[in-house]
Amino acid sequence: MRRVIYALFAIIAAGLLAAGWYAYNKGFTKKWRGFVAAEFRKRGVDLTLRKLTLHPLRGIIAKEVRVYDTKDKQRTMAVINEMRLVINWANLIQKKTFIDALDLRDAKLSLPVDPNSSRGPKIEITKLSGRLMLPPQQVYLNNLEAELYGIRVAASGRIINPQQLSSLLLPKEPKAENRSLEHVAQVIDELRHLKMDGSSPQLNLRFSGDLARPETVFVEARLWAEQIRRGNWRLGTLYLDALYRDQRLALRQLTLSDAKGELRVTGSYDPAAKGMEVQVHSTVDPQPAVKAFTRFPQLEEFVFYEPPTIDLTVRAAFGDSPDMQAIGHISANRFTLRSVMFDRFEADLVYQGERWAARDVRLSHQSGEITGDVMQLPDDFRARLHSTINPEVLAPLLTGPTADWFKQFNFSDAPDVHIEARGESPDPKKLWANGVLKLGRSSYRGIAAQSATATVRYSDRKLIVDPLRVVRTEGTGEGGLTFDFARDEVGVHRVRTSIYPHELIWWIDPKLLKDIAPYRFGKRPPQLFLDGLVHTKGGDTTKLHIDLAASGGMDYTFLKKDLRTSQISAKLLFTKDRLRIDELHATIFGGKLHGDLDISLAKDRPGHDATIRLEKVDFASLTKLYFNFDSSKGQLDARYNFTGKGDDSRAMRGQGQLTVTDGAVFSIPFLGPLSGILNGIVPGMGDDVARKGSANFSVANGTITTKDFLIEGRGFSMFGEGDLFFLDDAMDFDIRINARGLPGVLLFPVSKLFEYTSTDSLSKPTWRPKVIPRL
Repeated sequence: MRRVIYALFAIIAAGLLAAGWYAYNKGFTKKWRGFVAAEFRKRGVDLTLRKLTLHPLRGIIAKEVRVYDTKDKQRTMAVINEMRLVINWANLIQKKTFIDALDLRDAKLSLPVDPNSSRGPKIEITKLSGRLMLPPQQVYLNNLEAELYGIRVAASGRIINPQQLSSLLLPKEPKAENRSLEHVAQVIDELRHLKMDGSSPQLNLRFSGDLARPETVFVEARLWAEQIRRGNWRLGTLYLDALYRDQRLALRQLTLSDAKGELRVTGSYDPAAKGMEVQVHSTVDPQPAVKAFTRFPQLEEFVFYEPPTIDLTVRAAFGDSPDMQAIGHISANRFTLRSVMFDRFEADLVYQGERWAARDVRLSHQSGEITGDVMQLPDDFRARLHSTINPEVLAPLLTGPTADWFKQFNFSDAPDVHIEARGESPDPKKLWANGVLKLGRSSYRGIAAQSATATVRYSDRKLIVDPLRVVRTEGTGEGGLTFDFARDEVGVHRVRTSIYPHELIWWIDPKLLKDIAPYRFGKRPPQLFLDGLVHTKGGDTTKLHIDLAASGGMDYTFLKKDLRTSQISAKLLFTKDRLRIDELHATIFGGKLHGDLDISLAKDRPGHDATIRLEKVDFASLTKLYFNFDSSKGQLDARYNFTGKGDDSRAMRGQGQLTVTDGAVFSIPFLGPLSGILNGIVPGMGDDVARKGSANFSVANGTITTKDFLIEGRGFSMFGEGDLFFLDDAMDFDIRINARGLPGVLLFPVSKLFEYTSTDSLSKPTWRPKVIPRL
């Protein structure tokens, strides 16, 4: 009998061992897995188990557990690699709820970011250890520990009605769900980019509440970390203290520090009221902090030698009419923007949707400071600015045509500028502005001024500087200017100056400089009156009037000789490609010059058309300048109409009349040899002074042609005609001499014998008789 009992126990033991071996290696049957799943279903948890085994030491182990949304079996809420089931065998035998707890030891928990996609990104939790107590309709965590992307997590708490978790976590609207999934994915991505150079960060979680009554849910989180790195941004410490209670999220403290400063953030979020409030205080270096998460090109243009201080309060509402308001103060010491070094910046900031403002703005530089206010309301932008900074230091901040235009200024003394602006927006095309400028020593396009004052107005891309007063060493200038950037025009409004024109014209349009370069003024600048319009790119709208009065005289180059006038006045009109000079009056060589000129300014069509009148001009001074002899005498009256092309003397064409009175005729080189001939006819006749000399003449191809050359002396008359090649020092000229009075009567029968011709040099002619008498 004893042997039978032993055999029976052996068979039972072998059966148990075989069943245990089978349960450990092959797992429980599908029926048993379904039995366990049904048990969880009673607790509001829908799951599947790929395998249910029996471990000889740990007990019943569920492997590859997949938890689903109870309302949608397609949603995978979590995947656990394995967990130990704590079985209440008495309840199991009595067919009561028999799973008292779940034990996790170095388990892995995978939470899909998108429950609808099992292949999408997941939240991976490793080293999951702890016990989940499962009283009816409850989950109780006791010292649960895990690791989340390098962060050590410790959690404990109790949840009632855990089956309501999915309905709380998953938003009802699909669009909201998509946004939530995007936010979760971004958080995961940020956690993966964090590098822990120190010990692992520690996150402690405590929670409790009834998920069927969300107002009872309580969650407290505290995070502490050291030596964290995100890209090139290194954090020394990080501390987070957050609380969720009464359906409100409170960020009690977020503090982080880097090598230069600290960031402190507090705030709250009320989902029921759809409102948020955050307070920020920062002294961290913003560049590595921002660059660690995103690229912000505007910030990369700054270099902060000391981190700025930012105090900011942000309030936001997310209801049917979303709204956000930000109020704060920013200050920064010693920073560089695009190579410009500033000493300090500070401002009070306000932002609310389409409304924003910067008040009490102060920007300090070693050359001065800028103060002001800026405000933007719906369709209403306002700004006020006062500056004592040298504008040259701000040049690197400008770009495009404005920068090119601004480079033309130079300021030895920092100006004092006050400007107020207003418009629909900060867009220069929609702004109008006015202001007052006071300049010390400065220059524009290289032309210096000792001082200047101006009232400026800007609108429709037009800058109006009127009234404007400029003081230079030689005189002053007063009037107004308009810079039309849209039409490339400069308007000149009743400008009166005693400034040298070749320097003043640089301020209006440098392209006109070559046109006024031939007109040179001496020790005293002329008095000018300017009014009109100049197109800076050569357009048809150029029409600039200039009235000139120079009591100090002017020099002008004519036929390659410098003419000096002791005083001159004229009216000038500049158009697109022409210069018209009217009412020209000047004192020259002791006489008067009057004229009108029409000059082409076109490079491809050079030329001029002029009428010149001379009255009682000293004939000796004129012949000295152009023929290099000064022994002639008398006064010259003349009129000359001519055309030409620049300095090309051979291209000159013209006609005129001249009269010389009381002149020493034979002191003119080409007539000089005739003096001896006259003395041979009648002794002393060659030394006579002509009462009058006159001629009508024409000029072409460097040749003076006349057919009625007449000289009247006391004892003789000369009649001539021919060509004087004044550019080639040659001549082809005939002269007939008639004696006056009794000698003329006696010599009349042989008057043909007193006709002479010359085809030699103009400066050293040889006169030969035209008729040679037979001997």
